[in-house]
Amino acid sequence: MNKNKILLVDDELNLRETISELLNYENYDVRTACNGQDALDLLEYWVPDLIICDIMMPVMDGSKFHEIIKEIHSLNSIPFIFLTAKKENNLMRKCLLDGVDDFISKPFKVKELISIVQSKIERFEKIKNNHNNLYLGKKKTFLHEINTPLNGILGSIELLMKNEENLDRKEVLSFYESIKISGERLNRTMQNIILYQNLKNNSIKFNDHSSCEILNTFLNTKEKIFKIYEGQEKRISFEIDKATIKFNKKHLEFIFFELIDNALKFSSDNKIIIVSGEQFNNEYYELVIRDFGIGLSQQELKKIGASQQFNREKREQQGLGLGLFLSKIIIKKSAGVFTIISKENEGTTIKIFLPLYKITDLD
Repeated sequence: MNKNKILLVDDELNLRETISELLNYENYDVRTACNGQDALDLLEYWVPDLIICDIMMPVMDGSKFHEIIKEIHSLNSIPFIFLTAKKENNLMRKCLLDGVDDFISKPFKVKELISIVQSKIERFEKIKNNHNNLYLGKKKTFLHEINTPLNGILGSIELLMKNEENLDRKEVLSFYESIKISGERLNRTMQNIILYQNLKNNSIKFNDHSSCEILNTFLNTKEKIFKIYEGQEKRISFEIDKATIKFNKKHLEFIFFELIDNALKFSSDNKIIIVSGEQFNNEYYELVIRDFGIGLSQQELKKIGASQQFNREKREQQGLGLGLFLSKIIIKKSAGVFTIISKENEGTTIKIFLPLYKITDLD
């Protein structure tokens, strides 16, 4: 049976260790962070069932951390409890109005802590059971991403069946190609949803001994991309040094596909995409994907998350907005580093540092 997961955020080491031990004894899976920023880094690839957080902390305090959590659709329903030594009614009232679920005052009684934790997790379990699905933004967006390719498949098949005798071979092949493209789009949408759920549930194992050759992986993925962007081969300029990296090949293919597809999709047809890769140092390989498209604002960069899209109508996006988010999670879970710099109407540069594979990794 899977343990309920709790994130504990507090800058006091002794208190952190004490509460963690108490909750571990109660059979909870507890992870800790010393401030809000560390907690956000952890939440990028691990989703708890409850957050317990101090208010006064360095780097990023509890109030700012909670404010950011509220803006992330995949996290804002998680019960949030503040640990506080402050007694001011105004502070508690403000936090409650901002959506905090409860308070635990320091010093606290063990029974009080366990009772509050149990009640909040039980409530969250009911919410999850009633709404056990990925947050997919506006329902019309999700339905559009399912219905559009499905209608393309069914509509093409219906036309083929009705006009079988009147269509020449070229027209038939055209319908087959339309069915294939729609099927691949639908499959990609569903596979991304499944991948998200598996990552969220921590059910995907990341093997420390995985390896792949990065140039060959890129070339294989590039072929798949240009089956969709037919006739646009010249839009990608690449210079990638060969290297064996400590990374699952399927995961790297997914990342290449999603990030390059995004770069092509959000750039005009006369703009090229630059992909470069070289050994950064003895530990890491640096991969850079750069486009000169519409870019993202600083505010949009802060909100990148599961199913997060920006100005969909204006940008005519396809997909649910999961690709960038999932790539970021996979890279972090594989001991890599992901950075993104973007500016509206100028483009986006994504830098990824991937661990190099060494002979000693076999041990």
